[in-house]
Amino acid sequence: MDLMMPYIDGWETLKEIIKKGLNKDIVISILTAKGAPDPEKMKGFDSYIYNYIKKPFELKKLISEINGIAKLKK
Repeated sequence: MDLMMPYIDGWETLKEIIKKGLNKDIVISILTAKGAPDPEKMKGFDSYIYNYIKKPFELKKLISEINGIAKLKK
């Protein structure tokens, strides 16, 4: 999930995903150019967000994170 998107930001998108119950079988990762996570905005999302990856990122790190998620889902 990117936080900076046109029309609706990532936080609002996350709220809608959770409100509609679409988060039951998914893992949410934040991939953003923003710096450190805003603790105020993260409130309430802690149990839904698996990780917070800042852009630019190293491809190897992203692949490692995805592999970690895949292991969780098994």
